[in-house]
Amino acid sequence: MTQEVEMLDTNLYTASQIADQLAEPPQRVTYIIRKYRLKPVQWVGIIRLFDEQQVQAIKDGLYSIQVRCS
Repeated sequence: MTQEVEMLDTNLYTASQIADQLAEPPQRVTYIIRKYRLKPVQWVGIIRLFDEQQVQAIKDGLYSIQVRCS
């Protein structure tokens, strides 16, 4: 009998972690996630996890908001 062990990818981030990384309010990050309809790469219970590529898309989306407001 083989036992499979699932390893969590350490390069996955929650919306709150992304907000902390980018020094933005969590509400802005969740707005961008909804606006661009970004699907999480993994779920842990009700927590959504996003990868590096999605973090970059969120960062780009936040930048476009700041450019329009300036």
